[in-house]
Amino acid sequence: MLGGEPGEIGPGPGIRHHNGFVGTMPNEGMAGDGAVNVLDHVGISVPDVRAAVELIREIGGEIRTEPQQGVTAPLIAHVTDPWGGRFELLEDTEYTGVNHAHIFVSDADATRDWFLAVFGGEFVQERGGDRFHTILYPDNVWIHISQADEPRMSSRWRTADHIGFRVPSLEAFRDTLVASGYEPYLERPNPPGADLLFFEGPDGLHVEMTEPLAP
Repeated sequence: MLGGEPGEIGPGPGIRHHNGFVGTMPNEGMAGDGAVNVLDHVGISVPDVRAAVELIREIGGEIRTEPQQGVTAPLIAHVTDPWGGRFELLEDTEYTGVNHAHIFVSDADATRDWFLAVFGGEFVQERGGDRFHTILYPDNVWIHISQADEPRMSSRWRTADHIGFRVPSLEAFRDTLVASGYEPYLERPNPPGADLLFFEGPDGLHVEMTEPLAP
């Protein structure tokens, strides 16, 4: 439905795109409704939104919004897969593959500033207009930040559990994170390819940080 190449990624199968991946895990009865999640959805660029919507409809997915003009792309649609995962489909020929992760928070301006201070990135005000903030990261992946109309639940243990970033040094990142007011709840090796750090940020946004090991 969403393109990419299937493969084993971490503890379960996933779909790898040229600029990132969407991984899956068994929910073991724990994953909650994504509709109330601070991590609302993941945006994936597809060649033909209308065709993807029809395929998703055929396999039993929910079409939350029919194809329509979008803010950051000429044609978009919002869908929910049969397991509760929420996705935005976009026809965006410039930012292909994993296009964005969209979060809804209690203070969009403060969360934008926190993202820029902790993860860097390029804030592009005009892209989201007056609807939401947009920050561009390497590999052409965006973070979209919206002001929530009502409180959202932490993404940890929900259908869309977390986002992830790669950094050259977890030790250096830890100092930046702690200075921003948050601390990791877990740090562990992930043989054979990386070390990992996990924390919950603003409004309970669950984040995984990866330090790839030197070859």
